[in-house]
Amino acid sequence: MLYDLIDHDLIDVVNHDIDAWEDAVKTTTRYLEQKGYVTANYADAIIQSTYDNGPYYVLCPGIAMPHARPEAGVIKTGLGIHIFPSAIEFGSDLGPANILLTLAAKDSDTHIEVIQALSEMLVDEENIAKLTAATSKNEVLDIIKAY
Repeated sequence: MLYDLIDHDLIDVVNHDIDAWEDAVKTTTRYLEQKGYVTANYADAIIQSTYDNGPYYVLCPGIAMPHARPEAGVIKTGLGIHIFPSAIEFGSDLGPANILLTLAAKDSDTHIEVIQALSEMLVDEENIAKLTAATSKNEVLDIIKAY
């Protein structure tokens, strides 16, 4: 289900380290912008929201779901999945993250199905370990096929 719900062009394994969390947010939102999910200012909205509210989107050690409000530039609902080779420090008490699930939600309802499928996948720590170790987009797709 998750496999069919997400745009596979929004999935990637980044093969270079990113030093600053802001650069990670810009990297992941660039995919969303290029495919018409968000406007160019969406990354800046996430960054500003993080400065204002802290890294509220770090879900657990290793996983972050950067996002901003729909009015911050969301055109249509989408989810980017990006795996970074090294964990990125967002300043969260939960620690750094190398799996970024960048969410663009057009409203408060349309992304619920994707979030539920993601939750099913991420409740299994083995899946988190597999995602962390993934070295290609095809490996990530193989992991999510079951969900």
